[in-house]
Amino acid sequence: MNNDIITIDGYTVIHSFFVGEKNVIVAENLKADYRYVCAYLEENGIFSQFTDCALSNDYLEIMTLYCDRAKEQVVKCKEQSIGDKTVITPEMCRALHDGETYKGKVVALKTESLRREYGNAENQLFYADGGNGVNPKGLGTKIFGYNLATKAHHYIRSYDILGVVDKDKLPEWAKPKLAEIKKEIRNKEERRDGR
Repeated sequence: MNNDIITIDGYTVIHSFFVGEKNVIVAENLKADYRYVCAYLEENGIFSQFTDCALSNDYLEIMTLYCDRAKEQVVKCKEQSIGDKTVITPEMCRALHDGETYKGKVVALKTESLRREYGNAENQLFYADGGNGVNPKGLGTKIFGYNLATKAHHYIRSYDILGVVDKDKLPEWAKPKLAEIKKEIRNKEERRDGR
């Protein structure tokens, strides 16, 4: 959550805990029938909304729910982890050579570009497969590809890249994941080309 004060339907956020996939909040409205709400805050850059709301005038009841929901997010985050809490450092990376692009390479993201719970190797490693940002001299910054640990396809920004990680410097768990991703990409290309 940014540092701005968030108020929705007269309720102002007074507590916020964002870990994993959801931002759990407690908000207060002194003029409402129910003074407190515990909810999830969803933001997309354009608008914000509360979801799965629980209302009460009992602060301790709302805080108990808030703590339960926050702990639930921590547990989910731990369950999704593969357990590699090492960090990819600059010494493990190299810069691109002249004329080289990020496409087809494993890059490491800077830990400061990730939320705290994701600041480790399993969330830093990303296989780049396209986008305007793969060319360092290009105009765009978006690079599409795959998180090596989860194989989720999404985009990163080129300015968040720490460097290229060569195959021999990859953690052991990442090597088979990279092979699986490359195989999936080949299969998609073959289906698309009708082979």
